[in-house]
Amino acid sequence: MRFCSYSEQKESLAGMTLISCGHIFAEPQRVICRPQGRSDWLLFYIAKGRESFFLDKKRVAEAGAFIIFAPNEKQHHITESSKTSEFYYVHFQCDSLPDGISLNTSQIYSFEHHNRTSAIFEEIIEETLQKRPHYEILCISRLLQLLSIIQREAAQLDYSSDKQLRSVANAIAHMKINCESNLRLEDYAAMCCMSKYHFARVFKQVTGVTPLDYRNEIRIESAKELLQNGFLSVNEISESLGYSSPAYFSDIFKKCVGVSPRKFRDLHNRI
Repeated sequence: MRFCSYSEQKESLAGMTLISCGHIFAEPQRVICRPQGRSDWLLFYIAKGRESFFLDKKRVAEAGAFIIFAPNEKQHHITESSKTSEFYYVHFQCDSLPDGISLNTSQIYSFEHHNRTSAIFEEIIEETLQKRPHYEILCISRLLQLLSIIQREAAQLDYSSDKQLRSVANAIAHMKINCESNLRLEDYAAMCCMSKYHFARVFKQVTGVTPLDYRNEIRIESAKELLQNGFLSVNEISESLGYSSPAYFSDIFKKCVGVSPRKFRDLHNRI
């Protein structure tokens, strides 16, 4: 179910023109697929539930997350929650985002959900429905308020993430230089003067994956380079990267890349 409203704004204000806005109650598995996007900008907010966006790869957004799509930018997402989800959206026109707003498009900005955020969207919807005198000014000011909230929250998150990155930098550097080393989680945590549980939590917040998965990603990228060079056998590559056996290496490689190491080498040699 969707509640939507349309603006009749004739002239841009602060370089922006409101097109439409709405509140969506989405059933599970609702799919939006716009390969060419739309002709306007879209500000999309998840108030309740979960939505998966197919960007550079599949990324899941929870309640409290925003995403902005520019004109003609692909929009492909699906409602993943088992129950009804709630979304708010605003479509608007502008040549570019206002000065001071340096947000990326097709990027999920994940924050805690606040009722005040939903209230701002509701106010925009109500104003476009009632269309009382000067409603356009109020709507654009509320849209700018939403963009400013995202900008401020993102800046605070970047500062926090930078501190966290510095706290696990030693472990990351060691993994990149010595990816073949089979250190334990406790060993990496000790490099960063943390307990293994705190280290694992902070590491995943910074990188999006567990420490051992991150090390494995480095190993797989190294394996791809070695396979493309064509000098070492699969067994030699497996041993050089610290895998316990060639069979285990092949299983992990195929799971990550989609083909076996030998198949990957064959495909590369054909190019």
